[in-house]
Amino acid sequence: MAINVNEATRKIKEVGSANVRAVPMAGQDVQIGSYQIEIRKNDIWEIVAECPNKKIAEDIISQAVNNVILG
Repeated sequence: MAINVNEATRKIKEVGSANVRAVPMAGQDVQIGSYQIEIRKNDIWEIVAECPNKKIAEDIISQAVNNVILG
């Protein structure tokens, strides 16, 4: 699954910060492995993006849940 940041951001915003998480992909190392972003809809966790590392996953989540106004 390629990262579609706009789509992932939209889905994360829909469910809110309490219903999103970044978790290591199956068989991956927690520190240096690939991560996936999951959202919870109707009590089911759904994958919205696969990321090459934890930092990118956390950055996408942060971008989606923080409303920063630049002027």
